[in-house]
Amino acid sequence: MSFHLTIEPEWNIISKIRQAIEKAEELSGQNRDFMEATRLTAIELVENALKYSDAGGGDRPVSFDFELNNQNDHITITVTNPCTDQKRKQVLDETVAEINGGDPFSLYVQRLEALKDNPDGHSRMGLYRIAYEAEFKLSLQIKPAEVRIQAVRKLEGVS
Repeated sequence: MSFHLTIEPEWNIISKIRQAIEKAEELSGQNRDFMEATRLTAIELVENALKYSDAGGGDRPVSFDFELNNQNDHITITVTNPCTDQKRKQVLDETVAEINGGDPFSLYVQRLEALKDNPDGHSRMGLYRIAYEAEFKLSLQIKPAEVRIQAVRKLEGVS
């Protein structure tokens, strides 16, 4: 199963994504924790894209791809959004590299502590939650005018 949504930068899309995931026939055999992790991941990625996209005013939409690939028994969620701000891209790149290079639980706790002591207005907690709570692996592709972040997790009960 896969579907593609092109999203105008509106917050009400979150409920539509949640409903689409809940109705996905291919996910019906997955346990509740897996379903919650999938919803959390999709929603966190889309929220980040809406918050940090260059699409202010709706000039360029956020692209959301949700793919369940039964051939390799993994679920893949991909979100692409316009972004030309080099500082945003650098921070995102550093955050994903940090998450991929460390223990998700330790990094999650460290980020909470850092925000408690020095809130910076851009928590990026969603990415840490995806890695720790949802157990998805993150990858990032940066292009001149956009960023694409992908989250992948093996389906439950598949050897």
